[in-house]
Amino acid sequence: VSETSAEVTRHLGVPPERVFAAFASADRVARWLSPSAEISLEVLSYDFRVRGAYRFAYRIPGGAVMHVRGAFREIEPPWRLIFSWVIEPPDEHAGIESEVRVSLAPVAGGCVLTIVHERLDRPGAAERHRAGWKGALDRLDLLLRTGTQR
Repeated sequence: VSETSAEVTRHLGVPPERVFAAFASADRVARWLSPSAEISLEVLSYDFRVRGAYRFAYRIPGGAVMHVRGAFREIEPPWRLIFSWVIEPPDEHAGIESEVRVSLAPVAGGCVLTIVHERLDRPGAAERHRAGWKGALDRLDLLLRTGTQR
């Protein structure tokens, strides 16, 4: 892992299929893929297939909205998912053509989820995205364990 990538690993107490399913639909993604409960995610489009595109609107407290778009590059249920991640202007990290690699490995009592977010080649981008993914995985873990999120 270099300073242009963010890696987050989490042990989850459910099978890989359940974790993968949390990435596979707009309804599920909208429930957890945000760094904190204060930042809401509206899924504007979500075409979950190879070369399919997505676009998100993150509503930040105080009224700001941050848009993220990308496309799915690889989908191998329930083990692997790769997609591009591009923040749109006017954000300080707008225009970085970064890539997210999601991998799932079965372990006793569940699975290990690893997210590697690469090509974050601007100051502060790797730290920001690492913190964002940690927050999102806290929300995902809660959703998978309880069926709800904070």
